[in-house]
This record gives sequence, C-alpha cells and structure tokens, in this order.
Amino acid sequence: MIDQHACLNPTVTSAPLPALRFSIRAAIWFAGVILPVIAVAILLAAAYIAQTGLSDAIAVHLLLIASVPLANALLMITLKSERPALSRPLALLHGFATGISAFFTVLFLPLTPGGIATIIFFGIGLLILAPLLSLLAALAARRLLRRRMLADGGAPPSAAWPGVLLALAISGSMELPSAITRIGIRMAADEAQTTSANGIRLLRYLGNEKIMQALCYGEGNIPLDVTSLILMKRVSSTAEEARAVYYRLTGTPFSAVPVSASEAAAPWRSYDQDAGGPIVGARVEGLLLAGSRIDGTVDARAALGYLEWTMVIRNDGRNAEEARARITLPAGAVVARVTLKDEGGERYADAVGGIRAREARSRTHFSERAPVLVTTAGKDHLMLQLGAVQAGRELTVRIALTAPLVLNEPGLGYPQLPSFSERNFEIAPALRHAVSVQSASALRGAPGVRERAGATLPFAVHGDVAEPLPGVGAAIISAVRAPADTHAWSHDPTTQGGAIVQTISQKSARIPRRVALVIDASIALAAQREQLARAATSFPGNLELGVIVAGGRAPHVFLHDPSDPLASVRHLQDIAYEGGHDNSAALLMAWEWAAASSDGAVVWIHGPQPIMPGMADALLQHYQQRPDQVRLIALEALAGPNVLWEKMDGVAALSRVPRIGSLHDDLVRLLSGWKPAAPQVVAERRRATARQPAQEQASPGLTYLWAGERAAPLRAKSARTPEEEQELRRLEQVLKDSALDELK
Repeated sequence: MIDQHACLNPTVTSAPLPALRFSIRAAIWFAGVILPVIAVAILLAAAYIAQTGLSDAIAVHLLLIASVPLANALLMITLKSERPALSRPLALLHGFATGISAFFTVLFLPLTPGGIATIIFFGIGLLILAPLLSLLAALAARRLLRRRMLADGGAPPSAAWPGVLLALAISGSMELPSAITRIGIRMAADEAQTTSANGIRLLRYLGNEKIMQALCYGEGNIPLDVTSLILMKRVSSTAEEARAVYYRLTGTPFSAVPVSASEAAAPWRSYDQDAGGPIVGARVEGLLLAGSRIDGTVDARAALGYLEWTMVIRNDGRNAEEARARITLPAGAVVARVTLKDEGGERYADAVGGIRAREARSRTHFSERAPVLVTTAGKDHLMLQLGAVQAGRELTVRIALTAPLVLNEPGLGYPQLPSFSERNFEIAPALRHAVSVQSASALRGAPGVRERAGATLPFAVHGDVAEPLPGVGAAIISAVRAPADTHAWSHDPTTQGGAIVQTISQKSARIPRRVALVIDASIALAAQREQLARAATSFPGNLELGVIVAGGRAPHVFLHDPSDPLASVRHLQDIAYEGGHDNSAALLMAWEWAAASSDGAVVWIHGPQPIMPGMADALLQHYQQRPDQVRLIALEALAGPNVLWEKMDGVAALSRVPRIGSLHDDLVRLLSGWKPAAPQVVAERRRATARQPAQEQASPGLTYLWAGERAAPLRAKSARTPEEEQELRRLEQVLKDSALDELK
C-alpha cells in the first residue's frame, strides 16, 4: 500500500537515505582512514626492505601523515554518538590533518592525472591519489558532523583554520628548503647568465647548504624528502651541476668540506658514484688516512732532495672502496716510483700519462683494473688511485720522488714537501705527519721541527706536522750549503763514460716586457687581501704591469702606475671577494693583453679551481699556436683541485712559484727577480761526455731530474718523430734505472 503522507510531502526521504549515509561513511573510512594507514605501512615496509632506515625528515613526514587517519577516525567515532560534539583539541587535530592533506594534495598535483590513469591497472594509483582522497574525506566528515550538530540544536563546530595554518607552517618549513634549494641549483646551472645569477642569489639568501652538499654526492645518495620525490624530474640536477654551483656559491670545493661522524655513518652515503672515474670526487664513508710519514735525504751540494711519503689508508666501512687523491709535488719534482703494499706483497707503479689514462681505466671492468694507478694531473701534480681497499683492512702506499731544492740564495736551499690538494678519504683526527730528513750538511727546522744527529748522516731534522702539510705555505726545512759548490755530476747510463753535469750560477732573469697579474676573486683569497695590497708597493717600475681580477664581473685591465703605487694598493684592497669563480676568462684576457708585447708573462694568483673552465680550450689554443709568446706562472695561494691547470698539462710555458714564505713574500720575490740586473740562482743540467770538473759523484737523483726535464716535453707531444720516440724511450729507461738506484 502506498504511503499517502510520503506522496503529499516529497521532502521526506524514505528507505534509501540510510543506505546512502552508510555509503558516504564507508567511503570516508576508506579514503580518510584506511588508505592513509596503508600509505604509511608501505613507506615503513619499503624502508625496512631496503635496510636504509628512516631519515629524520621521512620520520617526521610519517608522523604528519599519521595524523590524517587518526583525526578522521576520531571524528567518525564522534559522529556515532547520540549527541556529537567537537572538542577544541579534536577540532585542532582535525584542522591540522586537513591542512596536511591539503598540502600533500597540492604537492602531488603533478602526479594526479597519472594516478587516475594507473588506478585502472594498478593499485598504486590509489596511493598517488591518497592525499586528494583523504582531503575530500576530511571535508566530507566535517560537513556531516556540522549537519548533525546543527540538527541537534547545538553550536557549529570550532573553526578549522588554526589547525590548517599550523599544518601548513610545519609542512612548509620542512619542504620549502628542499624545494628552494633544488630550484635554485637548477636555475644556477642554467646557460642563461641572468637566470644563473638569479639562481645563485636565491641560494645565497634562501638555500640550504646541507641539502646542497648532499646533492653534490648525487641524487642516489640523498635521503629523499617528499618534495624531492615529487619534484625530482622537474628540478633535478646532476652531481656535477650541484658541485659547480656549490663552488660558485661558497668558493669551496664540496669535497673539501669535512663530513661529520653522523653524516659519514648515514646509510645513504655508502655509494661512491665516482669510483673508477677520472676525478677524485666525493668523500667515501669509512676511508681514512690512518698513518703518514715522510722520510728523506738532502744532497745540499747538488741542491736536490730525495723523499719517500708513506701513507697507511684504512677502510672502516662496510664495502671495498677505491681511495683517490691529488697530490701537489715540490716544484720540478720527478716521481721515481709508487709502491703499494698489502697482504699479497708489494706492487709497483709508474706514472702512465694524464687524464686520458684515467678515462681509459674507467672504461675497463673493475676486475681488470690495475690495483694502483699513478697519473699526472697538471704540472707538478699527481693523481693516485688505489683500486680497492677491502673493508676492515689497510693498504700502505709509498711515493718516492726526487726534487730540486728551492735556491733563494747560493748558501741556502729549501726542500719542499708533497701535500694533498684533494682526497676522497678523511684524515684520522689525531693524525700528524711524521717528518724525518737527513743530510751531510747542516739542516734547520721551523718551530716544531727539531734538529738532531742523523742515523746514517751527520745532520737531521724531525717533527710531527699537522695536516695540512705545508705544500702551499712557508718552508719548514732549510739546508745550508757552500756557495762555492757550483758543480755536481752523476753517471749518464745512456752514454759510455758520460755524465750528467749540473752547474749552479747567478744570472739575470729574462725580464718580460708586459706582466698581467691575474687575481682570483674567490672568497678563499679574502684572507690574503692585505698581503696582496701590501705587495703592490714593491711592484717593479721597469715593467708594464696590469692587474686583472677574475671575479663576478667582466674582467678588465687596471694599469699599475709606478709613480702612484697607492692607487694599485687601493685597487687591490677594493676587490670584492665572494663565492667561487672560473678564472679562465680572465686568464684569456691576460694572455691577449700580455701577447701584445714581444715578451709577455701572466702571473696567476689563485685558489682552487674545481669546475670545468669555460675558456680553457681557447687559452690552450693560444699556447699551442704561439708557445713562446707568453709565460704563465702560477702562484697557488690555497691548495685545492685545479681542473684548469690539469687541462693545460704539457704546456711548456707553464711554471709554478715555489712556496717557501707568505704570499706577500713569494710574490715580491718573483717580481723583484725581474728588476734590472737582479741576480737569480739557476741550476742547469746537461749531458756531458765526461764528468767536468772532477768532483765527488752526486746521488742518482741528479740524472733522474735531468731525464725528467727532457722527457716531459716529449711526452706532451701528440705526434713525435722517430728520433724523438727513440729519445723518449731512452729517457724513460734512465728514469726506471735511476729510480731503482735511488730506492736502494
């Protein structure tokens, strides 16, 4: 029988209403409670299966997401009561959960169309849509509660906006640093100069340095937050881009930043993406220098020294790792041999080329790679690669080299020590380098380096030197020599009865007509501002000298006026040191300006140059086409990787200023040598048919230095004549034989 009252009053709903309400409430339970719980469970399971643990950021995100099913469940339980009421704490919690859902809905918005498409085929689509569905569920649940409370004659529920604002503030504070940093890096790596500058500006004021450092280790080595997960494809950058941007922003190579113990132990740092490649790259978890000693002898009469640097590298990590390091050698040094010692015995390696040899090694399977590779990395620089340091074990590496003393005056020579310019391993906190050098003549040591009797020679110095070693800085050892010792000789194995003769004399230097002083305006040199400015008062007046600053602005030449040296002082004091800069454009301008004269020179005062230089090819082309036009003399103010210097490997016109004092003293010493009639102490080595004059034979290192000097330009040639090829083979045999003699 038909209900007449229902027909007369169509506003009254009959049987379908409870079913409809049940469907809505079931949907709210599924979308607002069950689906978020599943999402949290899947994230926890993924972390457990991957055995990566939970980063702090992911753990906090899970807590935020967990508030959504909790708040929705409590609200739905409240709806079941006879007279539902929304307490202030529950109102705040539900508003907070609504804000979290809204935030992640916006964040996942780019993936929402894909989630709708994949929901038909894969359940994963529901997880992508979980934020949106939970937001709709939260709004629907609140609307149902509001209707019930108003229908029962009660007041409407408390406003949700305080909780929403709190959720957005917390989520934004967690997510915005990652988003801004990633976007800033992407902008800074853009080819458009304006966009790149804006990206650097954004990072300088709003970027997060820890996130930048993590990105330098590669996307695969960073614990993903939710923003990076969603935005990765749109604002991701390669590790190379992140490293270049980090240097431009901070002026520090990313690999030079010490890694804290907590960061080193993090599971996400366990992957070494630079292993087997041609660069040193990122620091590796667990690798460290556990021991270091430098032993040597000095032949003051022949003005040379022989050094052996023994390093113990230990792997405290979980996996076998490759140890890599760039080493700055004493100026003019020649490496005799590198020895690797492990449980299997000793292995030997010779220097076998430069970056091409490293690239060729990277293309071979790791099982076929030599356990140790030694290559040149620019003039007076070496790169060392140890194939695999097994977990929980040690390797002992010994680098043997011969180097000339720095002769600032005839009666005094300075032995220089090798040092690290870049490494992928840490230094043990308490480690100090044990230095012991002996000589037949008197030695002097800097403070902390003790003078005592030698074990096999009359004089010696010993000391424990802290890292960094003074490869760039004041000399810590000086050798007293007799000024009358102007000749020395050693056997020439290539000629019957022949000899290599060295003559030490004082000569007037080859004075250039134009000198371009290129100053790196990276922040690393800011501490040297006053030393550089003070050196301007000693600039020689007989040179046409121009100052070019390699900074953020287009380089230009500032001419030094000898009649007004204070103008140069003020100019050097006003240099704006900030960030890190590619110096190649300034060096190219300096070359072109100096080349306008018949004899030019470029003095480059610089810090690290870890990024690929933009103008290196053009600069290299100039030196290849006119090799004798302009000399390039590098004065390293701060040790670090130098890609530009390596790019110029083999250019004969390149040289380095030996560092034996402060930056001011070494720069003034260089420029003062170009004053008229200024004497310089010069050691010249040549082949002779007999040893002349008859003197006591010097160490085999003299022959080694001569052969190294002759072989370097031949090795650098891309095409050699048959005669040059034969000469190079003879010289390399001399190097091997002399190395064996020296190592005995």
